[in-house]
Amino acid sequence: MFCENYAQFVSELKNRNYTVHSAKNAAEAKDIALSLIGSATVGCGGSITVQSLGLPDALRAQGCEVYFHWEHTAAELPSVFHKAASSEWYICSTNAITRAGKLVNIDGNANRVASMIYGPKKVLLIIGKNKFTETVDKALDRIKTVVCPKNAQRLNRTIPCAKTGKCVNCYSPQRICNVTTIIEAKPGLISEMHLLLVDEELGY
Repeated sequence: MFCENYAQFVSELKNRNYTVHSAKNAAEAKDIALSLIGSATVGCGGSITVQSLGLPDALRAQGCEVYFHWEHTAAELPSVFHKAASSEWYICSTNAITRAGKLVNIDGNANRVASMIYGPKKVLLIIGKNKFTETVDKALDRIKTVVCPKNAQRLNRTIPCAKTGKCVNCYSPQRICNVTTIIEAKPGLISEMHLLLVDEELGY
């Protein structure tokens, strides 16, 4: 199960105006995502989860126009960020979700966290059970000791967390934890925010 007292957890999420979906595994999660999105335009935030599910190619195969900056050069990034943020759907994951239903994220460029709260008409967050934490403090600790170091290593950044495995609040120009957001409930200008909870570990 995604977490203990799952029904109560889902009820709390619904109280925060999220639309909640449940999936047993990654394959089921992918099918749900494709069904929800149809043939709309889609922006993808930087997400190992989205990439591992093969969603960009699967969405294109069903007629979607997809903007995923991991597929573009540095010079193309500003344009891709803008198109992703103004798409009908924006898909990514969250770095952590708390028992109370708060979505906690840390970002380097802030394109992902910005697009989660403003711009797209609809947002879909695909959340593996490894993202669940009891509190905001535990969520931040998880991000700074698991997520940020792994992303720094993936991006070949020469910053302390890539070597030490934990954030030391560096001031490097290559720092990837520049913006922290906590989403308390569905943002008012996002028409729909869907949380797809997957009973399997996805991403990091």
